Amino acid sequence: MHNFIKAFERNPNGSWTCIAPATFSGPNGRIQVAPGLIVLPGNIFMGIDLAGWLERYYQGQISRS
Repeated sequence: MHNFIKAFERNPNGSWTCIAPATFSGPNGRIQVAPGLIVLPGNIFMGIDLAGWLERYYQGQISRS
């Protein structure tokens, strides 16, 4: 997850913008994103609220191991 979150920039409105290609094995399978993707809190992307998940990780609510 640590390398995955590095592929995103956090925006002031709570959204996240992908700035580099990234792949991560998420809770519902592999998540693959391309630069330019913007995910908004509450919107489902590949079966999860990716913005919410990134935010929880960023805030330290999800283990960084």
